[in-house]
Amino acid sequence: MAVKKLKIAVISDLHCHPEQKEYAKNNTLLYSDKLRLPTTEHPVENLLDIIEAEKITVDLVLSPGDFTHQSDKQGFFSGWSYVNEIARALKADDVIATIGNHDIDSRHTYSKYSFEIPKKISQNFPIDKKNLKQFWDTGYTFIEEENFQILVVNSTHYHTHYDKENPMENPAVKGRMDPAQIEQIGKYLKENDDPKKIKIGLVHHHPIKHARQELGEHDFIENGESFLNVLGNFRFDLLIHGHKHDPWLRYYNTENGFSLPILSSGSFAATNQISWINKFNYFHIIEIIKDESNPANGILETLTFKNRIGWKKDREDGFYPYAGFGYLDNLQLIVDKIKSQLEASSIGMLKWDHIIDEIPEVQYLTPDKMEELEAKLLTEKILVTSKIGVRPKHVYYERD
Repeated sequence: MAVKKLKIAVISDLHCHPEQKEYAKNNTLLYSDKLRLPTTEHPVENLLDIIEAEKITVDLVLSPGDFTHQSDKQGFFSGWSYVNEIARALKADDVIATIGNHDIDSRHTYSKYSFEIPKKISQNFPIDKKNLKQFWDTGYTFIEEENFQILVVNSTHYHTHYDKENPMENPAVKGRMDPAQIEQIGKYLKENDDPKKIKIGLVHHHPIKHARQELGEHDFIENGESFLNVLGNFRFDLLIHGHKHDPWLRYYNTENGFSLPILSSGSFAATNQISWINKFNYFHIIEIIKDESNPANGILETLTFKNRIGWKKDREDGFYPYAGFGYLDNLQLIVDKIKSQLEASSIGMLKWDHIIDEIPEVQYLTPDKMEELEAKLLTEKILVTSKIGVRPKHVYYERD
């Protein structure tokens, strides 16, 4: 039975720009003119040290956009260069990206054409040149390789100007996908469907509402649910988006009953969400495993960056360092397996690594399912030494 694997890194919402003297104007920790030492104050330099020390490698680097802040040219060049520098350190085969609302000049600050800057960045931005024409012309393109199919969507395709009279509507606030686009995407997928491939969607804006933490309800993708239903029809394994700066891994149940995993990436370097919602900066490594034509399983490892501390994996504020997707069966089945393993132990205690080896599906749980599993274990008087999303050391029976 053939098993396909794909390992990706996700870098989103850098908001890179030159440092301003007035602190209020700075919206990122990643300045285009920032000195790299000390490394704990530079998200890229610190990450490069970790990649080298831990010998981390991936197949692809994916980026959902917002390389710069408010169309700043120097920030754009530097942001894209930073992502490619990280990709080289990770020995990635390719960088696949899309553009965000800050990457285009919809308010015409520098040009009368919204897309002049991103189209002239060159350097294979945001994808390889052979796919660029369709991306710019239609607002989407497909990248096909032997093991994977990636749909790259430009949710800013209709951001041609800014409407001061109606700022909460298109074209400069929320994303949009036209019904004709969605129809053509469905047609392509029908003609090029290979259920054995790992299938990923990449887009900047969120296709369904993401209004928790009072982050607003108006900037999602118009017609986003229709788009997700098409992805569900062809059993996509994962959709990745940026924009919200609030990391969140959840499922969306499409019309045909398919549970589509959606990752809101959070931000790699922006700072506004730190004061708004106490979320920091995030870098994800995702290993996707696909067994024939079944939906894929995924394991996420997430590093969190705090200024003057650097990237760490051993914290749970904002997003667990370990999460996953793919397991959709009854959690009680996992509980029963853990009970069986503990009952076979002479001391009623086991290392969590042993549980992972014997019950690998515990890795394929979203954060909310991990918390639900902890609650179910507690009713059986089974305790873990820390949150499952922080990777506990032991699991054991509670002593009377």
